[in-house]
Amino acid sequence: STSAVAKTRAATHETVVTAVEKLSPTTVRLAVEAPAGGTLAFLPGQYVNIVVPGTDQTRSYSFSSGPGADEVAFLLRNTTTGALPTYLRERAKVGDRVEFTGPLGSFYLRDVQRPVLMLDGGTGLAPFLSMLQVLESHSALPPIHLVYGVTRDADLVMVDALEALAARIPGFAFTTVVADEASSHPRKGWVTQHLPEGCLNEGDVDVYLCGPPPMVDAVRRHLDEVGVRPASFHYEKFTPSQPSQDRAA
Repeated sequence: STSAVAKTRAATHETVVTAVEKLSPTTVRLAVEAPAGGTLAFLPGQYVNIVVPGTDQTRSYSFSSGPGADEVAFLLRNTTTGALPTYLRERAKVGDRVEFTGPLGSFYLRDVQRPVLMLDGGTGLAPFLSMLQVLESHSALPPIHLVYGVTRDADLVMVDALEALAARIPGFAFTTVVADEASSHPRKGWVTQHLPEGCLNEGDVDVYLCGPPPMVDAVRRHLDEVGVRPASFHYEKFTPSQPSQDRAA
């Protein structure tokens, strides 16, 4: 709803780095102090534009933390190029000053009134972690299923966090999928090949999708092919260094 977005106002915040954590060879978690005075209000799923320290460049990343936490966190793909991954790999340290502008974006969790299907590619996991942390405080939720697809085994991160959320949120479950044929993962291929039976609920489902453009396009094609039009469909496309902010409400 637009009224929910109206309550969040984009502003520029200055803060400091509290953690730079290499979760795997391909993924880094960046955490910063929540801006003082509770000035940052956001909806789970939204993003910010982070100014890369020492440059005038900005990069867009979704919150992986829930609103109201003492620490604000993001998941970043550890690419060999790109201003922010290079900073995190070569120079970043706890206590560095960081500036970001946000919250931004219309990809956010709506009221949950029917089953929810979350489809994630790679570090597209971040907004879903934020959403799930908010859902922890809800009771009597409909079924919620996350299908988390990655390219290689090393890209599969924070599975322990998802297991903990599944233990705390009644009705929430998740499925992991690895595309690499050389993987020993029990489910290989694409997220569309491993949708749990019945998860589309004959269209009475809210679908949230966050991943690289080819994945978003493939999911949309799949829904057309199976003839399912979800009650609502919210998506965000991104590239590893800069989300394109291509959205559908």
